[in-house]
This record gives sequence, C-alpha cells and structure tokens, in this order.
Amino acid sequence: MTTASYPYPLIPTPPGDWQKSLHEMHAIRMAALHNIIIRSFNAIIYHAPNVTENCVPSFIKFCRAVADVVHEHHQTEEEVMFPAFEEKLGKGAMEANVNQHHDFMPQFDEWNEHCKKILAKEETYEHTKFVNMLRKSTDLLSAHLASILKEHFTDDELRDLEVRIGKKIQECMSVWIMPILFVSGDLSYNSWFPDEVPTPVLFFARHVAMRIGGDMWKWGQSDKYSQLKDEFKPMYTVAAS
Repeated sequence: MTTASYPYPLIPTPPGDWQKSLHEMHAIRMAALHNIIIRSFNAIIYHAPNVTENCVPSFIKFCRAVADVVHEHHQTEEEVMFPAFEEKLGKGAMEANVNQHHDFMPQFDEWNEHCKKILAKEETYEHTKFVNMLRKSTDLLSAHLASILKEHFTDDELRDLEVRIGKKIQECMSVWIMPILFVSGDLSYNSWFPDEVPTPVLFFARHVAMRIGGDMWKWGQSDKYSQLKDEFKPMYTVAAS
C-alpha cells in the first residue's frame, strides 16, 4: 500500500451558491463535511508529537470527538444517502463506497479503542504508535461520492432526502461534539454552515459545550468561529501549491 502524503489535501469547494440551490448545497456541504474530518486528522497528526503528559487527557478527548463525528457521518451515508443514490442509480451502485468504509473502519476503530484505553489509563500514550495506528486507517480515506446529484435528483426528491438526513443527524449527533464543526471548519475556504440547526443549539454548542469541554477544543485548526488559525495556514498553502 502506498502511504498517503501528509498533510492530507482538502477537497476543493464545488462552485455554486449553497443558500440558493439544493443541488449546489448538497455538493458544497459534502465537501465541507469531508474537509472537517480531514482537518481533524491533520490536526491530530500535527499535534501528536508535542502533547505533554498533562495535556494527554484533553488531546485524547478531542480525538474521541473526531471518532464520533466520523462514525456519525459514515452512518448517515450508509443508512440514508447511499440507499437514496441506489434508488436512482440501481442496486449495487454504491457498493464501492460501502466497501471503502469497510476497509477504513476496522483499523479506525482499533485506534478509537486505543484512545478509550488511554483515557481509562489502561494504556499509555506514545505518539509514534498513536499516529501509526491512526494513519493505518486515515491513509485509506478517499473521496466517497461523485457529483451525481444534479443529474439524477429533482428538487422535491432532494428536499425529501434533506428531511431524512436531518432526522438521522438528530438521532446520532450530540451537541457536545458539535464544536468540531467550528474548530475543524474554515469558512474562508468553504462558506457552508449548518444554518438548519436552531440558533439556540448553535449558541449552546459554541459558548456552553465548548466551555465545559475545556482544553479539548484547543487542538482544532480553527477558532470557535471557524477561522483557520495562523499556524495552520501554511499547511494548506503548501499543499495547494
């Protein structure tokens, strides 16, 4: 297996206006969500060698939040989005995407279990082992979905899909891990933001959940307003050049 380069490159933001077109919103949101996960992985690998013993608990809590987001995202894809695509494209059309998940998740879950055991003080944090375990899974990560929405879905069908996606996210997504949308997002790169989430929930996530979570959110690449921190800007400038 060829080792993927680090930092992992971001997915380009598709053209269009996500606030005016459902088709464009789906493509732009998909890229934004994948990039939130990619930035999270990049942040973990970046910080891992320099985490001091006192900071290990907060760092691992951040890693666990990232793992929860990955599981929620993949669950939504496999249980809601992929079946909707197969209704249009035919049974088995998304099999390759599901197989990618199956290739990726077992090793990712091993790393996640390692995180749990570190928090429980059943295993110790050693950054080389930690990063190697993570990269066994994240190096396999690739883009899952092509731009098939506009070609196969009407506006009414997309509205129905939005309802199903929203319901699934409400079932899976905890407000306590929602800050990952802020600290791993970058509104200057992709302006999508979950404005369908009620304002009081966003306020709670940004100003209450983040405060209660304490230092765990400092490991993200952006601040609580999704503005990329200066120390990470060269990472993506170099990657894009």
